[in-house]
Amino acid sequence: MKKRIIISTVLIGSLMTGGLAMAKSYGPGYDNRNSKGQKMMTEEQHQQRSENRLERMTIILDLDKSQQKQIKELSDQHWQERESVRDEMREGRDERHSAMRNGEIDEAAIRANLAKRAGLKADRIVEREQMKKKLYALLTVEQQEKAEKIWETRVNDRNGQHGKGFGF
Repeated sequence: MKKRIIISTVLIGSLMTGGLAMAKSYGPGYDNRNSKGQKMMTEEQHQQRSENRLERMTIILDLDKSQQKQIKELSDQHWQERESVRDEMREGRDERHSAMRNGEIDEAAIRANLAKRAGLKADRIVEREQMKKKLYALLTVEQQEKAEKIWETRVNDRNGQHGKGFGF
């Protein structure tokens, strides 16, 4: 009788521990409503991240004050231009999630939604390369060479995936 109670207690304890582990949040910015665990970045978070990136770039590439100002303006302009696309992608994600949650799956709607998202992702990649081109135009030849080495290293470290922030 005691063995059954002990086994039952251990089993229930293990299940509860596993359940608590699954319910644990996974660090800063984690949000259960989003499968990637990301929240939308606020303007303040963008500013902080932008300042940190600019500081690293200044140290690594030895940027002068004029370059720092131009890069900050370029980053802020790009952030503002992407606002509508971020909203559109978020709305599409919400539509797709609701289409998959209700009992009936509207395959055509999901495929259309995913095709639109793929187009937005392709646009984002093109915009990132255009941003990189504008950024490199602000740098000297030596700074461009140094930045390109860092960029290539970062891309290789991510198994061929594009890094954010041009390696900085």
